[in-house]
Amino acid sequence: MTPHNQNGLIGFYIIIDINTSIILFLQSMEQKWFSQILEHAFIQTARKHGMHYPPGGAHAWAEAGTAYLSLVLCGLGQSEVRRLHCHARDLYGSVILDCRWYEELKDSCMGGNESTEALLPGKEGTPCRKTLTAGLFLEMLDFCREG
Repeated sequence: MTPHNQNGLIGFYIIIDINTSIILFLQSMEQKWFSQILEHAFIQTARKHGMHYPPGGAHAWAEAGTAYLSLVLCGLGQSEVRRLHCHARDLYGSVILDCRWYEELKDSCMGGNESTEALLPGKEGTPCRKTLTAGLFLEMLDFCREG
């Protein structure tokens, strides 16, 4: 720790090298539900391209996309996946997602890697941590767009 004095106040800060900071950041990302990461990516990507989701829209579509991943990886029921997809479409319209944005979304959600650990909802709401591949992520985006 290094002492720090600014305007008569004494405090301490820790100097951490960049590699440690990156590791801590990635560890904190892994603790989030994947739907939170996807929702943030949907909002930021749409905003970057001059579009926006209605309040709750990005959240609903992130839940629908995550449910698809849970169907494939964690055994979530198909009826629940269909219900969430219909809910998002009926309340918020089509997902704001151009297929030209797929790589951008994948990089945002997966940190530029070809696979990542994802915390997904499993059967009966139990947490399910699985490895998500880039191919499955892109398949999930197709599901959101096309149903």
